[in-house]
This record gives sequence, C-alpha cells and structure tokens, in this order.
Amino acid sequence: MDYPRDYIVPNKEIAFGTAFVIMPIHSDFDMTYGLIIEVCQELGIQAKRDDDISQQDFIMSNILGGIAKSEIVIVDITGNNPNVFYELGIAHSLRARHSVIIITQDDDLSQSPFDIRHWSIIQYDNNKALFKALLKDKIICSRNIIDNDEFLYRLLSGYTFESSIIQDFLITAKIMGTQNLNLACCILTETVNLSLCNRNKIQELYQYLTSLGDYKGGIFAKITWLLKYLIFTSEFVLSQYIDTIKSMFLNKWQRDSIQMNDIDYWEFVTNICCKIIEKKHDEKITAISWLIGYLSNPRMGRIDRVRTKIEDFLLSVQDHDVDTAVIGMLIGNSRTAKESGIDICGQKPIMGSVNYLLEIIKNNDTDPHIVRSCINAFARMNITVAAPFILDWMQNNRDKWGNQAVSASLKSVAENALSILDRNAYEKLITIE
Repeated sequence: MDYPRDYIVPNKEIAFGTAFVIMPIHSDFDMTYGLIIEVCQELGIQAKRDDDISQQDFIMSNILGGIAKSEIVIVDITGNNPNVFYELGIAHSLRARHSVIIITQDDDLSQSPFDIRHWSIIQYDNNKALFKALLKDKIICSRNIIDNDEFLYRLLSGYTFESSIIQDFLITAKIMGTQNLNLACCILTETVNLSLCNRNKIQELYQYLTSLGDYKGGIFAKITWLLKYLIFTSEFVLSQYIDTIKSMFLNKWQRDSIQMNDIDYWEFVTNICCKIIEKKHDEKITAISWLIGYLSNPRMGRIDRVRTKIEDFLLSVQDHDVDTAVIGMLIGNSRTAKESGIDICGQKPIMGSVNYLLEIIKNNDTDPHIVRSCINAFARMNITVAAPFILDWMQNNRDKWGNQAVSASLKSVAENALSILDRNAYEKLITIE
C-alpha cells in the first residue's frame, strides 16, 4: 500500500521543467486544464494530470510520484473536493512552499477550509487571458524563489561532480556560513539585492569560498574554484564591483612570488581577465596587461596550462587592443613572451606584426627558438619579402644547427618555409652543408 512518507525524495530527484496538476477529474475542468497546459508550455514546462499518467493498478503511486517529483504542483480547490484536499495536504508535506500553487473558481474563499485561507490563492473565472497571465506570473515568481541545496546540487551535477561530494559540500558550506552561501546563490541566479551587497561582502565571500576550498586537505577545492569563477565573472559582480576585482586580483601581480603550486589561483585570475576582455568592461586594458605580464614571467615554464590557456585566448579573441598588446610582446625584453607573441601573430594572423618580425630576423637574433617561430609565422602569413632574410640568417648561423638540440630541426623548418615563399632561396638553402 502506498503511503505519502514513502515518497519523500531528495532535491536531486525533482524533475525540473515539469508540473503536476491536481483537480477534480471532470469535464467541467477540461478547459482550465487546457489553459494550464498552454501557460506551462510557454514557460518550457510539461504539465500532466493524474489521469494522464495513471494506470488503473497504480493510480495512487502515480499521484504521489507526480506530487513528489514535479517542479511545480498546481492544485485547483474549486468545490472543496475531498480528494483534491487530501492531495494538497500531501503536497504541503512533501514540497517546498514556493512549489505549490493553489487556484480556484470559487468567489467566496470563506467556504474553503480555514487552514489554507492565508495562502495566496489565484481566483479565476471565464476571463481566460487574465487567468493565464496570473498563473504565468505566479509560476515565474515561484521558480525565482531559490532552494539553495536544490540549485547548487543541479549546478554542480552539471559539472560532473559526484553526488556524495556535493552533499558533503552543501553540509559543510552551511555550517561555515549560511549568509555567504545565500549570497553566492543569489549572485549565480541573478536574484541578488544590491542594497544587501557591498564591496566588503564580496571580499568576504571570496574568503569564505577559500576557507571551504582548504577544508580537510582541499576535498572541495575543485568545487570552490568553479564557484569563484562563476561568481566573480558574473554580470552582477563585473558590472557592480569591477574596481573590487581589480584591487583583489589584477593589481596583485607579484611576479617574483609566483610558484607552480599556485596554478589554480593563476588560472582563476586568467579566466577573470578573459571574461573582462570578452565583455569589454572598463578594465579591459588592465586585464590584457595582466595576461601579457603572465606570459612575460620567466618563472613560469614553457609547458604550463595557464600559459596555454592565455595563448589560446589571445589567439582566438577578436579585439584590436589585444592584437596591439601581442605586437608589443615582440619588442619587449622577455624571451618567453616574445616567442609566444610571434606564434600568435603568425597563427592569427596579425599582419601589423610583419615589420617587427622582419626586424628580429634582420638583427640576426641568435635564439633558435625565436627564429624558428619567426620563420613559421612568415610561412603562415605568406610573407614573401622575408625569404632572403631567412636564407641570410641560416647562412650566418649554420654552425648552430647541430650545437643545440632545438636547432636540429631548424633547417627543415626553414626549408619548408622557403619552399612556400621563394623557390630560389629554397634551392640555395638545401645546398648549404
């Protein structure tokens, strides 16, 4: 025998985008049910009534399942039907208050049981347009009332975190500070009240997430870095607290203190910079400078996931200020930045970089890494005027081909480039011993 308490389910089992309709199963209510279906369809919600899903042998189990697992429960109490009220009571027991919506055709609510008169009840008549508008607004408002556990569970599940880790995280997060958790959810769901938020609370939220990330040896570190990224690149934070973002992250370069074990932090700041640039926020130039600064830092290795992320972003984003900054890398003092800049200019391509690339070759730069990147860039951009300078460099530096391991393939790179740019120069190069 089915019993309501058997149908208590965790938030993760609530089916988002579904509605269960409770009403007398009578032809008098078919029009109302049709209007409910129309409203729900407009909101991307699939509405069902118990006679849509019930099989004769499983009527009660289907009703209880529909109440327990649907995102929205709509209850029509017209005529004070006892079955309807029984199911309404179950809904109030199993579901959060915002997920249960009560409607009625009755003019006089004093005839309804005293226990529910204080609830917000939609009264409707033959005005179909008004009823649909009222119901639609009610559903929208109901969906905007956030259940933090439910929201975060769905969010983190979407990023493939395991159920047990999410549940442990939610318990710990509430123990360490429900106010900060509420603020995080409000920001992520775009329901934050500006009057209840300020610079200090934003900074406190970051520290709160950092503490959660450090909990028990960092078991929640991946979750907190994700939440930090989503929160601090949200439209609300970037639009209202861009100065706070700048002072907290973009001004704290401290290049001498960079260590490889800080890689998660640097990736986080990199993601913020990329978002600022994409959205063309006021601090776009500052964000570009931060990215270039990272690439210019000799402490970071050539193989580094943050460096790769930055290079891929600078390569893909279409922004004049970014391209100008990349060209600036070609004339800086950092060899690692110069090599990255050359590769980006060649692959993008940034045609405004050609004269700078020619100067590098003409000045007889002896770094084979830099030269190889230049030669590849010329080939990608089909810069035929570079051919004699490539040949000249190869003739003047041929003793280095075998002296450095990286130079072993340099002749092959040059041959491939000259075969594209200038056949005569190619023929001369292949004769060099």
